[in-house]
Amino acid sequence: MRYDLDDLRLFLHIVTEGSITAGAHRMHLSLPSASARVRSLEHHAGVALLIRGRRGVRPTPAGTTL
Repeated sequence: MRYDLDDLRLFLHIVTEGSITAGAHRMHLSLPSASARVRSLEHHAGVALLIRGRRGVRPTPAGTTL
């Protein structure tokens, strides 16, 4: 499986910032676009990569490995 470097960079920004919104902002993407990219990463990986909550996101064990 091949990953797009921009998607991986987005994922790194999201985890670093603790927020999909903040990660999208750092990548100059809209929130819906960033969210779709993360869902696509999760779909291709076959596992959840982020735990989403009201106060942001944090990586799952698989997300930490990624």
